[in-house]
Amino acid sequence: MQSITSRLIIGTCIFIAVFITLLALSISWSVHKRAEAARFDALKGVVYGILGATDIDENANLSVASAILPDEDLNSFNANLYAEIISNDRSTLWQSNSTIEPLPKTTIRPINDWMFEKVMGHSGIELLRVQYVIAWELAGGEELPFIVHVAENVEGLSSQLARFDRVLWLALLATAPILPLVQFLMLRISLRPLRAISQEINEIEQGSRDALSDEVPKELKPLTGGLNALLATERTRHEQYRNLLGDLSHNLKTPLSVLQNIGEKDSQSGDSILQQTQLMKSSLERYAERATIRSARYLSPSIQVRPVIDRLTQSLSKLYDTATVHFKIELDDKFAARIDQADLMEVLGNLLENACKYGATQVHIPLPLSGNVLSIEDNGPGWPEGDLEQFLQRGVRADTQTLGQGIGLAAANQIMHAYGGTLELSRVPTGGARVQLHFAQGTS
Repeated sequence: MQSITSRLIIGTCIFIAVFITLLALSISWSVHKRAEAARFDALKGVVYGILGATDIDENANLSVASAILPDEDLNSFNANLYAEIISNDRSTLWQSNSTIEPLPKTTIRPINDWMFEKVMGHSGIELLRVQYVIAWELAGGEELPFIVHVAENVEGLSSQLARFDRVLWLALLATAPILPLVQFLMLRISLRPLRAISQEINEIEQGSRDALSDEVPKELKPLTGGLNALLATERTRHEQYRNLLGDLSHNLKTPLSVLQNIGEKDSQSGDSILQQTQLMKSSLERYAERATIRSARYLSPSIQVRPVIDRLTQSLSKLYDTATVHFKIELDDKFAARIDQADLMEVLGNLLENACKYGATQVHIPLPLSGNVLSIEDNGPGWPEGDLEQFLQRGVRADTQTLGQGIGLAAANQIMHAYGGTLELSRVPTGGARVQLHFAQGTS
């Protein structure tokens, strides 16, 4: 997953899913607890009402005035509210008209102690009940302890809470898809400066602009400022290289001219001096021209490779008899590399000329196995035994019998590294040499 937007959207969706789940559970738990607490307070009020309607005579006979009970449901046979008064020996002192079947057994607890709990009734109905232990003082100073036991059928409350839970989940799930959409829109707006920088970098690669814009958010100013400084430093450094090579070429022109005049006057060694002087002048002119017209650029635009290969093979066909060396090119026009055209010509020119020079009768450039790898294969004698990496060093030659300086492969390898690529040497299974050019990402 390479996209920052995709990562943030997926992370946001996971966060929202977890957040909504925890939010729904916490709200549901809170509402359930508050509902139970509200019923507990209501049942405590019923207990106090029953105590207010209770009277005990001198003979410790307990009676409850039904007419002044706190809730009419206690006098109804089909109600969901039940009450009773139990003595310490668990005998029933009073029972409301609504209590048709026995209530769950009470628990003997200390005086003035409240107990609130949820229990199952004898018929499998869930009940909320309150127990309150009180001691009634008689006329003789004696105390009569008893328990006021009130219970309520919470089937209606449970259905209401279940309906609330369904509405809560539906509401949260309905809003869940909206949150990632809002997050996506926010990301689109927030990441707009980064997309603008990406577009400007593409324009720099295509050569239509030289630097990044300074009109960016303050968080991105260090990034754009650093990239602009890097580009300016690279241009300055390349300009210095061009100037140094130009100065070197200019300073050596006079000594070379003197050597050339001496060679023309000296008949014995003149041919040798003239030959070497001309070689030195050609090398200086060639490298001075290279330094003047271009230098390696890391943000070079992509170019097609097949036309460059066609031009080189046409030139090499004039130097080497086509009946001796045959070029088989399967590369299509879609293959492109992010490299300067002159540098690409030098790299491919060195490699193709080496294949022709060192005994190959067939040079093959197959279709790439991957998007950014170009292979050059021949059927020559191949590489000598030993480590192939040594032939990428300047001055090391694979064939010492043929004239050369041993810098062609090293120069090609150096150019490839300058553009973020690599050059790899290997052997063809059927015999011959293979050179693979791994271009930097952005090559296709």
